[in-house]
Amino acid sequence: MAEYKIHVLKVADFSVPLTMLSLVGDLNSLITGPVFIWYIEGGGKKILMDAGVAAPDSQGLTHGFPVSGGGEEGIRNALASVGTTPEEIDILVLSHLHIDHCSEATLFKNSRILVQKREWETAFNPIPTMRAIYDASMFSPLEQMDLAIIDGDYDIADGVRALLAPGHTQGNMGLAVSTAIGTVVLAGDAAYTNYNLDPLLTEMVDNTGKRFEFPPRPDLPFRPQPAHVNLTEWFDSMWKLVAAASSRSLVFAGHEITLEGKVIG
Repeated sequence: MAEYKIHVLKVADFSVPLTMLSLVGDLNSLITGPVFIWYIEGGGKKILMDAGVAAPDSQGLTHGFPVSGGGEEGIRNALASVGTTPEEIDILVLSHLHIDHCSEATLFKNSRILVQKREWETAFNPIPTMRAIYDASMFSPLEQMDLAIIDGDYDIADGVRALLAPGHTQGNMGLAVSTAIGTVVLAGDAAYTNYNLDPLLTEMVDNTGKRFEFPPRPDLPFRPQPAHVNLTEWFDSMWKLVAAASSRSLVFAGHEITLEGKVIG
């Protein structure tokens, strides 16, 4: 089986209300974290998970959220750091279609683009609490590209498998990737940060240096983020992602601040 290295590439910083991360958070405190794309190197194919967030407007906002970086420039600079371009990516996997994961997908003109069927069908008419973080103008053009709608778990390449992991969205998808350190699982946004993977964590420092404290939850196997559409499915998906990895420590959250610039595997 092929083995890969995963490059965690930051394309922007994105600020959201703390309550989107933590059930004990509030709407008035903002937490700032990275928007990543994940470059999977090896196996003869250039594979990328996710396509970033749009650049901010003149007020520093993208869809009402404070953003620094992003846009086409953010994608191109991130990929240049690993010696490639959007035009050279063979396969683009969109973990889901929220605005911070798909905004620059149309840059990938030569890529086979993979989206889960459940995600595609619900993204055009999301539940009311998710309307602010979907924008069909970002993903509807993909119908004119090399779009592949997949339904459930799917072998993308030798040693790279898509895992349907709903709960955060109806069609969130993770990736199981074979590496020299074992099978690594990229969770998409099933987990935003280590806070969701480890209920015993009691503090976090964001990308601005701001420190946040949380009560531990030893009664829970995982700590949910409030941005979910189905909490029962979310817990099932978390167990599924952990089971697919060689160990729980090899499940990586979609916006975990400590991963910036890391090479996994």
